[in-house]
Amino acid sequence: MPKKPAVTPRGYRTSTAALAVSDVPAALAFYQTAFDATVQARDTEDAPCFAVVKIGTSMLFVTAGWPGHGHQPTPGAASVAQHMYVADVDAAFATAIDAGAQALAAPSLAYWGERCATICDPFGHVWTLATRIEALGPDEIAARAKALRDTAETAPAPVEVADVVG
Repeated sequence: MPKKPAVTPRGYRTSTAALAVSDVPAALAFYQTAFDATVQARDTEDAPCFAVVKIGTSMLFVTAGWPGHGHQPTPGAASVAQHMYVADVDAAFATAIDAGAQALAAPSLAYWGERCATICDPFGHVWTLATRIEALGPDEIAARAKALRDTAETAPAPVEVADVVG
């Protein structure tokens, strides 16, 4: 009797995001350039409709969508945002912008102890790039958030993904 395979394939975590895009080959090229992704698998070499990429230690599905499962590209809408840790937020942000991403939030220090920037890729997906600067506990994070609210500091109006894509 053949050995039963593991529930989770080697190299994957319990949850793997799947990004539905309008052009899988173009998305793969963007993720390789912007995030140094490596293609682990694809359904066909010529015109893939599905691929698996590895970014750092994370796996990500890139797909033309699975309409039968309610998952398909929707221009101007992103229901999933990626939070990706990088060694240098400023460099990663510049690389992503050079590769064709739109800036949603420039690199800045966040009250939870990370330097973060947010981009929208050419396929409508939102990525927050982050580098951990400080190891803060929940009480410290809550105190910093309260201090921001108390001083009435306001952030610039957020950029809507629909304003950037589609």
